[in-house]
Amino acid sequence: MTGFRAPADAGSSRRDFMVNGFSSIALLCTIAAPDVLRPRKATVTSAAIRSQAKSPFAPFQRDLPRIPELVPNISTRTRDTYAMTVREGLAEVLPGFQTPIYGYDGVYPGPLIRAKKGREVVVRQTNALPFDTNVHLHGGYVPAAHDGHPMDVIAAGGSFDYHYPNEQDAATLWYHDHAHGRTSKTLYYGLVSMYLLEDELETELGLPQGEFDVPLVLADHAFNKDGSFRYAENVDIGFRGDTLLVNGAISPRMAVQRRRYRLRFLNASNARSYALRLGNARAMVQIAGDGGLLSRPVPRTNIPLHPAERVEVVIDFSQYGPGEELTLYNVDTEAGGGTTPIMRFDIQGGKASEDFRVPTRLRDPEPLPAPTVRRRWDLALGSAAWQINGLSWDPNRIDVRPRLGSTEVWTFVNNSGRVHPMHLHGFLFRVLERTSGPVELADRLGWKDTVGVLPNETVTVLAWFAPYKGKYVFHCHALEHADKAMMLQMEIV
Repeated sequence: MTGFRAPADAGSSRRDFMVNGFSSIALLCTIAAPDVLRPRKATVTSAAIRSQAKSPFAPFQRDLPRIPELVPNISTRTRDTYAMTVREGLAEVLPGFQTPIYGYDGVYPGPLIRAKKGREVVVRQTNALPFDTNVHLHGGYVPAAHDGHPMDVIAAGGSFDYHYPNEQDAATLWYHDHAHGRTSKTLYYGLVSMYLLEDELETELGLPQGEFDVPLVLADHAFNKDGSFRYAENVDIGFRGDTLLVNGAISPRMAVQRRRYRLRFLNASNARSYALRLGNARAMVQIAGDGGLLSRPVPRTNIPLHPAERVEVVIDFSQYGPGEELTLYNVDTEAGGGTTPIMRFDIQGGKASEDFRVPTRLRDPEPLPAPTVRRRWDLALGSAAWQINGLSWDPNRIDVRPRLGSTEVWTFVNNSGRVHPMHLHGFLFRVLERTSGPVELADRLGWKDTVGVLPNETVTVLAWFAPYKGKYVFHCHALEHADKAMMLQMEIV
């Protein structure tokens, strides 16, 4: 039987389209969901709710929910086995409402899986939804058959056992649906959660653990009057909600002790980018990114976070007095209204006491072979769909064949006015160059699996195609772009 471990703290031309946005009904429609993706209507449980509200709800009214941790069904000396059901559920996102969602085990965000390097995880996913689904472990080194390729789906009523070897360094990974053509909707309606891979190095470094190690899933949403999620499909800019959720709660508050906390941020939004900034531009120390620990910590006051990216920071709350309130804001240029306040930290009383200090050195960077190939990928709008090198998604076509164990220089050239967070399945890369300015130090010191390519920007990365061969995809992680063909297929040979 599946179980949870209790949380620690319970225009008419193409150019006109790019400048002004799509205007045709065919490309812009406001819907709750297509019939096959339409959850039940919300259940109102309190008549005193702002059911007629047209503006976002006030922030900081609810304590931060902690994501429940999944407990293995079976554990052996080398393997943990889990069982999970993808199904409809209800979540209390708005006070007094039960919002219909699709969820792993019917919860949103789905249950957290905590894994150990070198210890295999097997997850039996049973599909209790009325349509195909699958699961992609984003950022994981996973054999092709278990990666969640868009065409490898679990039919309604079926099951599949995903095998995750966990032969990579510790990192904040996440898992989500990747059945092609509907990921923008299934992720929006709840099929997302975190997968924390740990190793001995993290333990040796003494990084904050337990209740002081906090996963945070960020996603923007909009609501109908009955409390259900409202979805607006826009193939140009992607979905933009007016309300920010953290772990499924609207801009929550979090009581913190006067000590250091490790905060793991995931941008699980369909298309919205964030820029994380503490009040009065106070410092955060970034220790990790998509691919795990940086080689050394980097103090930062403003941290961009594009869709699918992750960052881990340490914040020292011992610098603040009891009763102080510290707010984390989104200062991205598109932020506004209910998408500006992210969360608030409420400093508790008591004397600060801990021995931990962020080490000046976190890990040694791996040496890589010299690149063998250089490739260019042009990102642009086609006649009616987003494309890469003028190509739209075709599962019957292989677009590139890197050699196993090799490195290649990939250059993403954004010929559009939209951000394209480019993601490689199954492999990591290092960011080498950006035409918009110097590469952020944190991006130079660690591994990435997703990089935001800004409007009219060119970004060059060094990709390492190890350790598995087979068919994988790479695509834009603005989900409406990926659903509308901005994805190609690679075969590692």
